[in-house]
Amino acid sequence: MLDLYRWLAEGTSGDSLQLHHNGANTVRSFYDKNLSGNGNHYVFDISSGIPDHEEIVEAQFHFFTNLHAYRSHQGTHVIQIYLYDDYLNSSSRILEARLVSTHASGWEVFRVTSSAKRWMVNPEFNKGLTVQILDGLSSRTWRDRRVHRLQNHRHPILVVFSQDSRATSTHRTPLTSHSSQNLATQPMATNHNTQKDLTFEESSLRNPRSAAIPHHGDCTRHELRVDFEKLGWSTWIISPKWYDAYVCAGACAFPLGQNQRPTNHATVQSIVHELKLTEGVSAPCCVPTELHSVSLLYFDEHMNVVLKQYDDMVAAGCGCQ
Repeated sequence: MLDLYRWLAEGTSGDSLQLHHNGANTVRSFYDKNLSGNGNHYVFDISSGIPDHEEIVEAQFHFFTNLHAYRSHQGTHVIQIYLYDDYLNSSSRILEARLVSTHASGWEVFRVTSSAKRWMVNPEFNKGLTVQILDGLSSRTWRDRRVHRLQNHRHPILVVFSQDSRATSTHRTPLTSHSSQNLATQPMATNHNTQKDLTFEESSLRNPRSAAIPHHGDCTRHELRVDFEKLGWSTWIISPKWYDAYVCAGACAFPLGQNQRPTNHATVQSIVHELKLTEGVSAPCCVPTELHSVSLLYFDEHMNVVLKQYDDMVAAGCGCQ
């Protein structure tokens, strides 16, 4: 997932990554939960890791192959990889079959969106995924130990792209921390699917060396570096380690110029304040006029790695309102 985060970050000039993979704004990785001892069978518990307000738009099964060790003595240049949904069931279906060159090494990615969606609706149908590998010429099935050697200690993962419906409605996705005491910086009430507001370490609120934001001069944007370690969030946020949120500060003095991006209401309010036409009317405030998103890579309460886009995290522009 860290590789995915870095890949998505390439070519972006701002703080937000382009997560919109078929409309997705959240990416999760799930690891094998199979305890049966069947080395070719993999089970991913996605129903407890994806909340009801998210919709799966794509799911990918990532399977690592390192075939260099087999080229010289296997007598074949290709292997056959079959991916089954519920292979142990007599009615199991082949999701995909492909030929892979023995000169190749890397991750094979299989799309399993329909299976993942079915598992979310009916978790009891989630019997996992099974990989069957056959020699290209003899069509003999590889044994579990050989498949493990093929993976070179890199375990398969299920990567799920989802759309958080709250991000496209009036209810923005809140910046929250899950309730696992292993991840939070302070104890919080635990509930299986409950999310709590992020908590701050008390020491982070008493930092005497915090740089002061200048409030003199006209309304403008100033740097505001947010360090997650100082906030006490580094135990669960993997990346980035920090980001620049920026802050709007300065005066909205009469008369307001167009460079201060005033709204019509702010212009009228400024006039009323200057002429003291109504008691208690203050001058307009310097506030963000444009906000950008930031993508965070973090652990959720189930220790799954999540890549999620949070809106309204960066002040991209400032003005008087």
